[in-house]
Amino acid sequence: MPDRDLDEWDISHRGLRSLSAPEIKRFWDGYVARRRNSPIVHGSLWSRWRHVSDDLVLSLYLTNRSVGMFVRGGRGERYPATVARLSAYEPELGVALGASLRGFVGCCYLNNVPLPVGDPSSWQRAYVWLEDEEERYCRVLDEIVVQHAR
Repeated sequence: MPDRDLDEWDISHRGLRSLSAPEIKRFWDGYVARRRNSPIVHGSLWSRWRHVSDDLVLSLYLTNRSVGMFVRGGRGERYPATVARLSAYEPELGVALGASLRGFVGCCYLNNVPLPVGDPSSWQRAYVWLEDEEERYCRVLDEIVVQHAR
């Protein structure tokens, strides 16, 4: 699980058009409508959050060129504190998630799939990937982190 340089937050316009706010809303509305019963909350225009526990959140996001997710702490917890807390579950957690705790500064266990999200025909693939990975991440986090904290 090598660390990687990822320019994910710099929304590039190289060959891909930007998503409009109404398109982003339609994307998330479509995703929320197809999901199983687990609650998901509005994070920002570009993201949605699923609370795994009181102090652990799975952040799902989209850009104009990918969809992805990463683990973060509860609201207000800074990245170094989350890394320190989750380090106690390494390497087991990183191996189970197939992602690096520190692979991208600011985002624990970042995972994404490149897609031309500006093309609505890619949304079905994005939804399937997000739903499958969201469930897998939550299951692994529950088994390795939440259950051990009890």
